[in-house]
Amino acid sequence: MQVGKALCMIAIAMSLASLVDVPFAAADAWPMYRFDSGRRGVSAEALPDDLQLLWTRQLRPLTPAFHDTRLQFDAGHEPVVSDGILLIASSVSDSVTAYNADSGEQRWVFYTNGPIRFAPVIEGQLACFGSDDGYLYCVDLKTGRLRWKHQAVPSGRMLLGNRRLISVWPIRGGPVVESGVVYFAAGVWPFEGVFVYAVSVDTGEVLWRNDRMGYQFGQQPHNTQAIGGLAPQGYLLVQGDDLIVPCSNAYPARFNRHTGELIRFELPSAGRVPGGWFAALDLDQARAVRRGELTFDEVVNQQQHEDGPRTTDGGASGLSRQIRVGDALLKFDQPPVEVDGTVHSMVVAQGSLYVTTREGLLCCYGDSSRLASGAARHWEARIEKLETRAATRDRIEEILRQATGLHGIAFVIGLEDGDLVRALQAMTSYQIVAFDDEKKRVEQLRSELTRAKVDADRVAVYQLNDGPLSLPPYVATLLISEKAHVSLDAHLQSLRPFGGIAVSGRRADPDAVKLISPGGFQVDERISTGDWLIRRAGPLPGSTDYRGDFTLSSDELVKFPLGVLWFDDTLAHFKRSPQPVFDRGTMISRPKNWQAPRHKGDYKLDYPLLPPVLSDIYTGRVLDDSERQELRQGLVQSPPEGLEPSQYRPEGEPFSSKATPRIAGQRINPLTGQIETRLFPKTYGCDGGVDYGSFYTLRSGTAAFYDKTIESGTVFLSGPRSGCTNSIIPSGGVLNVPYFYEGCTCSYPLPTAMSLVAMPERFEQWSTWGEASIEPGSIQRIGLNFGAPGDRMTRDGTLWLDYPAIGGPSPSIHVETTGEVKYLYRHSLFMHPEDPFPWVSGSMAVGLNKLILKDLKSGNYEVRLYFAPLEIPGSPTIELSDQRIYLQGAPVHNEVKRVEKAEPRVSGIVVTARNVLIQDQLLLELDSVNDQTAISGIELIRDSTGN
Repeated sequence: MQVGKALCMIAIAMSLASLVDVPFAAADAWPMYRFDSGRRGVSAEALPDDLQLLWTRQLRPLTPAFHDTRLQFDAGHEPVVSDGILLIASSVSDSVTAYNADSGEQRWVFYTNGPIRFAPVIEGQLACFGSDDGYLYCVDLKTGRLRWKHQAVPSGRMLLGNRRLISVWPIRGGPVVESGVVYFAAGVWPFEGVFVYAVSVDTGEVLWRNDRMGYQFGQQPHNTQAIGGLAPQGYLLVQGDDLIVPCSNAYPARFNRHTGELIRFELPSAGRVPGGWFAALDLDQARAVRRGELTFDEVVNQQQHEDGPRTTDGGASGLSRQIRVGDALLKFDQPPVEVDGTVHSMVVAQGSLYVTTREGLLCCYGDSSRLASGAARHWEARIEKLETRAATRDRIEEILRQATGLHGIAFVIGLEDGDLVRALQAMTSYQIVAFDDEKKRVEQLRSELTRAKVDADRVAVYQLNDGPLSLPPYVATLLISEKAHVSLDAHLQSLRPFGGIAVSGRRADPDAVKLISPGGFQVDERISTGDWLIRRAGPLPGSTDYRGDFTLSSDELVKFPLGVLWFDDTLAHFKRSPQPVFDRGTMISRPKNWQAPRHKGDYKLDYPLLPPVLSDIYTGRVLDDSERQELRQGLVQSPPEGLEPSQYRPEGEPFSSKATPRIAGQRINPLTGQIETRLFPKTYGCDGGVDYGSFYTLRSGTAAFYDKTIESGTVFLSGPRSGCTNSIIPSGGVLNVPYFYEGCTCSYPLPTAMSLVAMPERFEQWSTWGEASIEPGSIQRIGLNFGAPGDRMTRDGTLWLDYPAIGGPSPSIHVETTGEVKYLYRHSLFMHPEDPFPWVSGSMAVGLNKLILKDLKSGNYEVRLYFAPLEIPGSPTIELSDQRIYLQGAPVHNEVKRVEKAEPRVSGIVVTARNVLIQDQLLLELDSVNDQTAISGIELIRDSTGN
């Protein structure tokens, strides 16, 4: 009877599966989040009639990355089960642990260098999982032995993300496996680059990579346009030939899963529509995330707007909190068994029901006949106390006398036996991150901390991989090593201004310290322990403190291009809160109490202010009440019933300013050399823009800025929503973008705060320079960047325009091309680190035979031609050395040498022709012995000496 019923359910399930074209996994396993690659949460396996508790384990409860419930994809443990093994990933121990599925006995633990926020996927005898350290790992299911790992981006650069030290490109697109291929996505911030991958489970071979999704000029909430892109956070899913990638709080993207080609992606156009991380195929209604039809969970996609609750249309309420097994619908909020706590997840496999709770409890239920001793087994982990040596405690006590306090971040670079780490954990409130290259030492300390139940958000131990350690700047209160001989000189830039200290048994090299910019270091100080001390006592040289009232803040350190230093949503502000002000690395903000009754009768007044909040601009950390007492005592408390303006504006600006910002002076047009009014693209946004001196910031669809020192064009910081009052402020050497999102439900992907720092010019960042009429015969300097996603201004004076123009409004230039041209793009991170302009050589025009560029001012020019030996999918390798180049009909000596094989990271090649005489237009011709040409860019600079 039971066998026949099971066979019947399998037949029904297979029939329903054909409706959505996603195959079922084996019924006796639960190999990935929500069972199969469609994330439907449906298994043909039926539960036993008599469910009894078999065993339990108390795990460490998880703290989700985001406080916003729309992004809590990691709020609890998600078990997966296959072949007698149950796997649990953890973001508090940065590990995956394997248990015997029948008994609950631990089998193995695998650690990574960052939180693991998504459930593993199991394919046969292999398990794959991604980490915030930027790697995808594949291990043997039975032993935990590493089979292969793949770094999503060839860079070790780190930042502080959700209060943890992680890769700039964490694996936040939760892996999904289908037909021996694992798909995942890396990166959070579109303007930093996001990457969608298909990799062979067996070998780790990359089958395809789409690295074009960070820069897409198009739709933004409120029916406006800007440069944006994917912000992949959530579990990927498969529907037939399509791969669907959730995009944080925005709409998912759809790719061809066999080629990686984008099928469809756009951000929601309507305002006030909440999105969320969850998407799945809905088996009962045979619906899926597809063109024109979205199936989400209304429980996830709901948020309180200022005017009332909002919910996304087309959702299935509670879909993420229910599964179907056999003929039973199991709802997490109405579990079929008695559970101590709030159920987070349930899975059914191998005749058992596995339940996890938000409190960290893992339970296994099954047929009572499986109770060997007649009672359930409760696995208890004994807490072991961390012991430290008296000499180490004495040393730390003396070092702490030199520090600014007991809060902040401490980096320990190099371990002996972990005693210094243990002492810091016991004697301070520091968030500690330790690094070492010796696997045995790292594993030993990790095990000790696990047994002592010290979570990784308090003390994390990272094993150094190949390549240099790349710490974020300005974040460390303490920099130290357990090894006396280790030099910390290479990491001093990580010291926090206003008191960060580095302590070492080795004296710093004064000449090396002088080369660090910005500096601000005091060296050659020795303390009673015998250690040498370096202190960053004051502000960063060249930085300023913004004091409010829309005054100038000409911070010399805040300049294009900019990269993310940290992001977090701990400190949230109502969208129309007043501007914060800054003091010695501290942001003083006054969020509005938007839950209070709104003032009626005058729409220009709304809510009272909450008490001031102090936070660290270099880490995002909200300061403890004991910190900055001298600052707190001088702050004026606002009356709890006081009314505030609903918006704050610079003097002379209208109450609501959604149009083009006021003229911010004049500039020299880099194309023509002529003086003109400085104008730049400005789309929807209540914030009309503020001129801070050398930097102009505004809301233009997304948070945005314009660097006046370089005439950068509008740079869109896609992801967060900035405030109705200008909240994008240069101060303290960083660009501060606090969280001004509360009371808003628009589907900007990333409801979070961030801070940005200046990056080298080779850093890839694009802008929309704006429309401009070019008079005939007026262009004197220009760059054409073939296949680029936007415009780019360089500090040496060349404005590089994307060709074809796809990155928003650009100056009108006249270009004619011939040939069957296709345009390709590779993110500059995959170019060689010594390439000075990787964002030029990373893209190319293939098949270009002739180009005519018009409206040039007559004269002699230096012409630079940019090439790169990139592999072209589906095409034979183009030998750049075989190309023939002609300018104005005359041959140009091709200095490009033959490349035997295109390496994973190649460097661009520049061929320069000088004294090229041009009368109004340039003629470039290319041909090749194999009939295939490729060129990345062309730059023209007129010799101004002859006028």
